[in-house]
Amino acid sequence: MRALVNCYRLLSTTCQRWGAGLLLLSLCLLHLGGAAAQDSFDTEKQLYFFRIWGQVKYFHPASAMGKLNADSLFLTHLPKVDSAKNQKQANAVFRDLLKNVGVPASEKMKPQKDDPKGAFLLQNVDDTWRTKSKFLNSENRKLLDQLFERRYTGDRHYYTYIRNNPYGGTMPHEPSYAAEPRENLPYALRMLALAKFKAFVDYLYPYKYLMDQPWDQVISQYLPLFAQCPTRQEYERLLLAVNARLDDTQAYPFFRQLHYREQLFKNHYYPPFDYQVAEQKIIVTAIIDEALCKRSNIRRGDVIEALDSVAVGEWVGALNALLSVSNSSALWARVGEWGDNLLFRSEDPVMQVRLTRAEEQISTTLRLMDPSQTAKAKLIDAYFKKKQTAPAKKSKALAYAARGIVHFKIDDTFRLIKDESSEEDLRLMDSLLNRAIKAKGIIFDMRGEPDNSDFVFYYLYKKFGKKNHHFARYYQLNPYQPGTYRLLTHPEVYYPTDLTPDETEYKGKVVILVNGTTQSIAEWHTMSLQRLFPGSITLGQQTAGADGDVKKMVLPGNYVVSLSGNAVYYPNNAATQRVGIRLNEQVQPTVKGTLAKQDELLQKAVDLINSQEEKKAEAKK
Repeated sequence: MRALVNCYRLLSTTCQRWGAGLLLLSLCLLHLGGAAAQDSFDTEKQLYFFRIWGQVKYFHPASAMGKLNADSLFLTHLPKVDSAKNQKQANAVFRDLLKNVGVPASEKMKPQKDDPKGAFLLQNVDDTWRTKSKFLNSENRKLLDQLFERRYTGDRHYYTYIRNNPYGGTMPHEPSYAAEPRENLPYALRMLALAKFKAFVDYLYPYKYLMDQPWDQVISQYLPLFAQCPTRQEYERLLLAVNARLDDTQAYPFFRQLHYREQLFKNHYYPPFDYQVAEQKIIVTAIIDEALCKRSNIRRGDVIEALDSVAVGEWVGALNALLSVSNSSALWARVGEWGDNLLFRSEDPVMQVRLTRAEEQISTTLRLMDPSQTAKAKLIDAYFKKKQTAPAKKSKALAYAARGIVHFKIDDTFRLIKDESSEEDLRLMDSLLNRAIKAKGIIFDMRGEPDNSDFVFYYLYKKFGKKNHHFARYYQLNPYQPGTYRLLTHPEVYYPTDLTPDETEYKGKVVILVNGTTQSIAEWHTMSLQRLFPGSITLGQQTAGADGDVKKMVLPGNYVVSLSGNAVYYPNNAATQRVGIRLNEQVQPTVKGTLAKQDELLQKAVDLINSQEEKKAEAKK
């Protein structure tokens, strides 16, 4: 274990360039961490302690009703676990813990079965750690079995029930244990954080079974690192790395709340230009600091292919060690955010870049901006104020991508209603949709966050829907056995039951556009659109693969981790998590299109609709 910790610290402080350094660091953790988990008695006993504590927290009626404080239970018994010198002593501590909380007096319950078939998700259930464990003695296995059999099965669990929000939100009664940023959290709270994180995933994350690395293996690798973590910065690095193992785009924003974000990502300095990414390259789209760009020999239209001798594709791939994403499309859709500055990682205000200008290959020294300098901050502020200038008052009219082709953007539909009364808005939308159905094509652009969920759920369903609009299978936490999930069959989950759909048939062509920014509720609405328009074509890139409402957990230090807390599948049980929404054709942005400021995906949709119209015209001749 000590060798692992020393290796980790050495790599953390000596990897000057985080492009290749992160890859090396993650590999070290993977291999040495796995060895430590196998060879260390300390790690094994602590892992069993975490497992037992998690089962008590989520299954014991006293905990579920708020009569037993789970955190206090953990903090009381952690020193005893640490003092155990061998397996026998560890089992004695576990026995005392289980005896102290007592065997519940409630009625015996059977394990959840998938009956009828498909009604429950049981993929995450694995009780072999307690039923077939060679580490636990027979008495403790029996006590754990009794706890499981007499578990709490009510809806209002003290640690999971959120008033007025049965689908998501922040888990209740989780103290923040806030501390000043410069202060490291004490050992006990760091261990509590990891134990909470483990139990959160074990009992409340339906997609645990889809993670690349087994969750217990992750916890085993990081246990010795959390135990010997010397600084607050190191604690944040560890939380970041564990969070990345969720492989869930809902967990991606975690890094933004870190106090030591700049130190961890080496990204204090910013590029003196704005940019976009395409074809795993960085395209300079605008100049922010003309003087720095001139000194750096950087011009608008340059295509950067390598940073500090590392290809941009490898440079971005290194971020997988610290950022949680469901798939690579979700990562590439996010790393181009200028404000996050995840691409230009350097401890110094200079980087070596290799770029292409027209047909010419150029190597140059890029000089970066220091935003803490007043003059540079003013340049940045002026550029983005100009870029984000408030648009003119938005019209309530339909938008067109081309002649005869209506274009609905999912992040720009709220402008279509008055938002004064539901009846008036329904009439207004009905009138607009009556005009839309006269068009030869409709494009639903799902690249972004919906600004009005009623647009698809209510208005489009009212006009085009059919009865029994079950376009998905939505699974929610099963209170009968946390860690399992039950299929919701209530119609109102999938469509509004307070209206009768018109069942209007649209005879034109429908194209749905998606990319890596199509996430969560946007993915859900896309699935609904695919059902509303069965002849539609879905174009674009793999979506974020993070369907289901977000659940959050506060960890010691006042850090909030997020994950997809409910599970969504297509009616045929095809997964959406990680793989994304069903695509008919992939269309990737190109360097050429980006340089020309073209929306290539939108143009592809327009061309598709026009070609369909031409085929119809030919058929009539």
